[in-house]
Amino acid sequence: MKVKNNLNEIMVERNLSYRQLERMTGVSHTMIHKICMGDTDPTQTTMILIAKGLKMKVIDVFNLEY
Repeated sequence: MKVKNNLNEIMVERNLSYRQLERMTGVSHTMIHKICMGDTDPTQTTMILIAKGLKMKVIDVFNLEY
């Protein structure tokens, strides 16, 4: 299963760096970068942490492709 995400676009819109998002979510900046680049699929827990940190719904940040 591949996870598409809007994370990079959201970060650009909000002018957030990887390190700023790391502080907001508790997810490492390295993992955030890998998710943005599509190098790795986030776990369910990671998706929830990122969405909560952004004060958004998971579905607004991540979309699952079957």
